[in-house]
Amino acid sequence: MRTFLDKLHDIKLKEVDQRRKIISENNLRSQAEALGNATDFRTALLRAPDEPISLIAEVKSKAPGRKNVENLDPEAVVRDYESGGAKAISVLTDNNWFGGSLETLEIVRETTILPLLHKEFIITPYQLLEGRVRGASAALILAYYFQQAELCEIINEVKTIGLEAVIECSLENELSRVLEVNPDILMINNRAIAAIPEEPIKTYNLGSVDVISSWWERNPELRSWKKQPGKLLISASCVNSPKDIQSLLKIPCDAALIGNSAMVAPDRSTFIRSLSKTAKEYLNS
Repeated sequence: MRTFLDKLHDIKLKEVDQRRKIISENNLRSQAEALGNATDFRTALLRAPDEPISLIAEVKSKAPGRKNVENLDPEAVVRDYESGGAKAISVLTDNNWFGGSLETLEIVRETTILPLLHKEFIITPYQLLEGRVRGASAALILAYYFQQAELCEIINEVKTIGLEAVIECSLENELSRVLEVNPDILMINNRAIAAIPEEPIKTYNLGSVDVISSWWERNPELRSWKKQPGKLLISASCVNSPKDIQSLLKIPCDAALIGNSAMVAPDRSTFIRSLSKTAKEYLNS
């Protein structure tokens, strides 16, 4: 069965081919090499046992089957997230399904000094370079697209370009090969995006914040990986309420990525602040 990610893979290859005709990979690489150091993503999000979970707030105007905002104002959204206490910002740059763009990433970089995650369906170094020159600190790498040797190669490319690699698993059977490469940052997507069919409208919103907890219980290699110093564990998707944050604090999860629920909140700053407050109260109880 072809999946949503398979469909996006083909779309991204075509998009990159078109953009290469406008600006070459060598040109982008020269621009990236001229940049200073990116804002440290991992250090900003790691937490000690007595610290509340860090929040990564996401900028996106829509998702399959839903529209978050009519007219996205990235600057206003980011200011809301900053005032709410977000530690990092995720920017979805896919336009087809999420209404994003590389221009949005650039606007967000100009608006904040917080570290930025370039969230895209990345399959080529060209896309990594595009994110780097527009201000990304880290790049999302989906395990679904890479076998183990290829995963090592793309992680090395990420580092060479001056970014940090955030490796995402959305299927439990991806976990072993990802842990074999011993990533510094692991994101577990509570929504099994790699299993969503080619037309995602009806199934995209399925998932539960309990997924990451169940993986944690079933996989001793995951627990062993996290015992290493400096390893960052992120929970993504399905974090919609303070109760979900409490659930994540039962395991040593460093950060939670908040997407649709933050974008549609009537007061984004208050919503983000309420999640942080819940985390602090839970730790002090």
